[in-house]
Amino acid sequence: MLHDAEAEIDREIDILVESTILNCNLKIGIECTAESAPLEIRKIESFKEKHRKVGINQTIVVSKNGFSESAKTYAKKHNIKLLTFNSAKKENWLKQFEFLQGLSIYGGRYFIRGVSATLDPNKVTPDFLFNHEVIVFVNGEDVPLVKFAADLFVSSEVSKKAFKELMANEKTGGGDPWIEVGFELNEKYEFKDSSGRVSKPQSIVVVMGYKSNYRSLEMQQVAYEGKDMVVGGFFDKNSNAHVAFNEVDGKLTGTLEVSESFLPPMPSVKPTSELPK
Repeated sequence: MLHDAEAEIDREIDILVESTILNCNLKIGIECTAESAPLEIRKIESFKEKHRKVGINQTIVVSKNGFSESAKTYAKKHNIKLLTFNSAKKENWLKQFEFLQGLSIYGGRYFIRGVSATLDPNKVTPDFLFNHEVIVFVNGEDVPLVKFAADLFVSSEVSKKAFKELMANEKTGGGDPWIEVGFELNEKYEFKDSSGRVSKPQSIVVVMGYKSNYRSLEMQQVAYEGKDMVVGGFFDKNSNAHVAFNEVDGKLTGTLEVSESFLPPMPSVKPTSELPK
C-alpha cells in the first residue's frame, strides 16, 4: 500500500519493487489483470494516474489477454511497459533448444596483482626502474604500464577460453584466486621509467586476481503467444538477470538483461611490478 496525498487514502499496488540507484529511490509498480478482453486505453490511463499520485517512477501492466492498439500507443508514448502472461511451460524440449537447458551466467571482475618483465641484461638501460610508473609507447601513444598489461590480458581471451578452469580454481583457491599469463614482446615496445630511461623487454608476465559470480538461469521452454521460446533467470534481493531465446529465420537470437549488482565488488589491491632478479 502507498499513500495518495491528494485523496488522503492508501492505494493498493499489485506488486511494488523499490530500489536505490545513484542515491535515488526508485519505485516500480506492476499491475496485473485477468480481464477476458484486451485491456483498453482507459484502464492504462487509470493505472498511470494512480501511480503518479503515489510517487511511482515506472509503471508495468500485465494483462492475460493483451492490449488494444490504442492502449499500446498510449503506453509507448508515456513509457509504460506492457506484458502478457499467456505462456505455457513445455516439458518436451525441441531439438534446437536442447543445448540451452543447463545454461548458467558468469560474471567476473579481474584486477592486476602484479607485472614482471624480462630484459636482455646486455641491452637494458643502466638504472632502469621497472615499476607501476612505467609508460609504454604503443601505436604512437604513451600508455600506463597497468593499462598495457590489462589490455594484453583482455586480448588473450583467457577469461572466455578457460572459464571452467578459472571457476574450479576459484572454488579451491582459498578465497584468493589468481591467474598468470605470459606474453612475448620481442623488444617491440619501448618502456620508459619515471626518469625517462628507456628499455625494451623481451617478455612480460601479468598476474591477475579475480572475483566471480555464477548462477544457474533455470531455463524453461515455453510457448509464448504461439511461438516457442526458451526463457530463464533469477531474482533476489541482491541481483537479478533474465534471458530469452527464440528462433528467427533458422537462427537463434536472444536477449540478456543483468543487474550491475550481479558483478562482485572490485577489491582494493595495489599492483606490484618487478624485473626478475
